[in-house]
Amino acid sequence: MAVGPAIAPYGAWKSPITADLITGSTVGLSAVAIADGTAYWMESRASEGGRSVLVAAAGGIERDVTPKGFNLRSGVHEYGGGAVLAAAGAVWFVNFEDQRVYTQIPGETPRAVTGAGPW
Repeated sequence: MAVGPAIAPYGAWKSPITADLITGSTVGLSAVAIADGTAYWMESRASEGGRSVLVAAAGGIERDVTPKGFNLRSGVHEYGGGAVLAAAGAVWFVNFEDQRVYTQIPGETPRAVTGAGPW
């Protein structure tokens, strides 16, 4: 019995190339800034469901600033707002889940600076 290519209706054939195979380890970069000798940027990580994380690099050491459970993204970004700011040894960011602004000294726990609400 000869084995050849399978014939299937248009659009119904199975491919070994999946969306996860192509994008599963993709990291998007945005919001690059330098403050107090430290480079900061946001990474959108496909491997974490698209969660955006603030990353810092100084002295050849790269580390995540925002802990798991935080996803940096602002619902007002389309109107000119940003999701993150680094200055004076601290960072401020918008957490997508609750749209609250948080401040964090790298290495410490983020602290909300805006009240909870239907933002």
